[in-house]
Amino acid sequence: MYKFLLGLAAALTLSANTAWAQDVTLRYSSWLPANHHVNQNAMYPWFEEIEEVTDGRVTVEILPKVVGTAASQFDVIRDGLADVSFIVTGYTPGRFVLAEMGELSFLGNDARIFAPAFNRVYRKYMEPLGEFEGVELLTIYSNAPGNIMTTEKRVDSIEDLKGLKLRSTGPYTTDLLNQVGAIPILKSSNEAFEMLSTGVIDGSLAQRETVKNMNMIDLMRHGTLIPGGLFSAALGVIVNSDTWNRISEEDRKAIDAISHEKLAMAMGTSFYNADADAEASMRAAPDLELRMASDEFVAELKDAVAPLEAAWVEKAKSKGLEDPAAVLAEFRAEVQAAEETSQ
Repeated sequence: MYKFLLGLAAALTLSANTAWAQDVTLRYSSWLPANHHVNQNAMYPWFEEIEEVTDGRVTVEILPKVVGTAASQFDVIRDGLADVSFIVTGYTPGRFVLAEMGELSFLGNDARIFAPAFNRVYRKYMEPLGEFEGVELLTIYSNAPGNIMTTEKRVDSIEDLKGLKLRSTGPYTTDLLNQVGAIPILKSSNEAFEMLSTGVIDGSLAQRETVKNMNMIDLMRHGTLIPGGLFSAALGVIVNSDTWNRISEEDRKAIDAISHEKLAMAMGTSFYNADADAEASMRAAPDLELRMASDEFVAELKDAVAPLEAAWVEKAKSKGLEDPAAVLAEFRAEVQAAEETSQ
């Protein structure tokens, strides 16, 4: 009888847990428009997969508007004002020092390769150090090679950058612009249009896809493309920890399996395709001239960013990463080998 009662209690507990898990709904706060490629090609299909792999026990509700701002999404999710969001770590300088590796210069040309590679390296070396404590990090990746876009002045050298007011994308690019004598204005991509259209800034550091998706093509006159990227951005998808823990262990494992590197690959592919589409649109624009940076300009830039990379290494050490330079070298070597193979 005792064994029977124990078995009955276990069965009732399992049944209760299963019923409880069926009601878990993740509220999605997005500061990007619903038609943005990140939502259409990565986030929304991921939501559908979540429902599929959990047999409908976990669903996602897309909120009608963003809760908070682009820069406040980590706090919004940590504090339970929403349950899941897409963040740019650089929008809160100094908070995600280890993730800043994904912002550095000359990481690669193909986001389909370096997005999942960054996820692998970050999860292997950095995630255990607790930089995202307070939320569940379901993927992190570096997104696309960044370039120099300007409204009036053509930029072919560091000398040309001096005195220009340019939108910065994060702490690294803020330091980079200061290093070369430009004036950084740190703002999110969805704030860039107004600053450009009113003449508050002279241009922006931007990925190709940002220029198109944030309606900046008609505002730009010059674009200098940097092989390997002058910068990138580190981005993550986070979930509220309390809500995550309400999901059954079985369903959490199922969601993990479709997140992390797989979701990073989907994001990287989306950025890669959006970049290609945006470049075609920019080259078709009658008043915008795109050119590839010269070897001399690239050499100048590499010299300029070398101390910034060294500074990141020291900051990462202070956060507990034992050998940041070796981690960065491993990441770059993996990306370079994969890009050479894919050509």
